[in-house]
Amino acid sequence: MNLVSCSLNAFKLIIWPALMALMIFSGVAQAQAQAEYPNRPVKIVIPFPVGGLSDSLARLYAKELSDRLGQPFIVESRPGASTNIGAAYVASAPNDGYTLLVTTIATNALNKWSNRPLSFDPHGFSEIGMLGVNTLYVMVGANSPYRSVQDIVKAAKENPQGLSYGSFGIGTPNHMLAEMFKQSAGIQKLTHVPYKGASDSSVDLMAGRIDFMIDGATINLANSGKLRALAVTFPKRWPTQPGVPTMAEVGYPDVTISTYFGLAAPPNTPPAIVERLNAALRAISSTPDIEKRLLALNVMPMSVSRQEATSFMRQQSEKWGPLFKSLELQDK
Repeated sequence: MNLVSCSLNAFKLIIWPALMALMIFSGVAQAQAQAEYPNRPVKIVIPFPVGGLSDSLARLYAKELSDRLGQPFIVESRPGASTNIGAAYVASAPNDGYTLLVTTIATNALNKWSNRPLSFDPHGFSEIGMLGVNTLYVMVGANSPYRSVQDIVKAAKENPQGLSYGSFGIGTPNHMLAEMFKQSAGIQKLTHVPYKGASDSSVDLMAGRIDFMIDGATINLANSGKLRALAVTFPKRWPTQPGVPTMAEVGYPDVTISTYFGLAAPPNTPPAIVERLNAALRAISSTPDIEKRLLALNVMPMSVSRQEATSFMRQQSEKWGPLFKSLELQDK
């Protein structure tokens, strides 16, 4: 028997069974770890600064997930680059279910089309489910001469310089929706004024330094009489603002948006872990107390399967691609 034959026999008799046993043991251990998930703290990354709506929403769900699943769910802020910093961090994290991401329409839908370089695939995450949906409003100052959306359109068409509107930056939802409004209404010119956040833009809106803004973060200022909401961009009237008409009702049915908050895991996270988290989210969203607390945040619960969440986000993404291309804001 030559040396090669001896080596092959040794591999068959000794090494191969050991390798098979190791593979079986590894598979059993992995399945057991998934069945016991979670068995240590879980991190939820929000791609925005602390104190905003996404932070409040993440902390609400983190507390409920901790109570239901028996391990701490800890919220961590990683803001910047229109959610891309936090998203990139989670995309490169281990796919074991212990690092999760709060996603938004920017993360999954809009940023795909922007000219920002991305180190991750916005559609590559393992989508878990939805935390809720919220909406934006066409807002003007309390002392604004514009009492309706039609007033804004009329003034913008009559003024050679157009009107000015605020946003939170190029490619953000309020910027894109204002541009969609411009196209739908046949307005030739609007001046875009980007801001870093809601506080600066709302001050200028109240002072009349910008003419209008399509925004949801400032709805409490409208409730207190400092701003005026002229229309809501949701497909139907919003439950906490029943007196505000929809954009469809005032003549612009295409100017709608369903801004959302989802929960995602890194790509290729085991389905058993994703399903366990989805079931917990759906149970939490279905409780009357949570629905009441979400509405207080201007959010409606959205209890869907992970497949439905993925489909919803893809549809939102495809809706905005043509507008990015028409404005030459994309690199594809």
